[in-house]
Amino acid sequence: MNSTGITALRPFNGPQEAPPQALRLVHVLLEAMSGRRALHQVRPLLAPTPFTRLAGYADGGTFRRLAIGQVRTQMPTPHAVEATVTLRCGPRIVSCVIRLDVRRGRWMCTELMVLRPAALMAA
Repeated sequence: MNSTGITALRPFNGPQEAPPQALRLVHVLLEAMSGRRALHQVRPLLAPTPFTRLAGYADGGTFRRLAIGQVRTQMPTPHAVEATVTLRCGPRIVSCVIRLDVRRGRWMCTELMVLRPAALMAA
């Protein structure tokens, strides 16, 4: 704590590469989104809100013909990975954002969202 009463935070010495386990989880989530992996297999790896979104994406069928493009990751803290993934869905390209956090000693998805145009949402 300094004279202003504000505790200085130690800077995180990043950037770090995402651990292989976290990268694998990103790919597993995308497999489930496209229907190539059963949702019950990934349920324990997601918080409730991202699981609901993932189930909606999988059930909607929009991502059945999904091609995974570039995956970029960053680690804002040693226990968090943020990933952005480029997805090709037919003629359209969309982005998916995924946040993973370490919970109870393992990686868990705490946020999952596909950023897509309204035309793809209606498809």
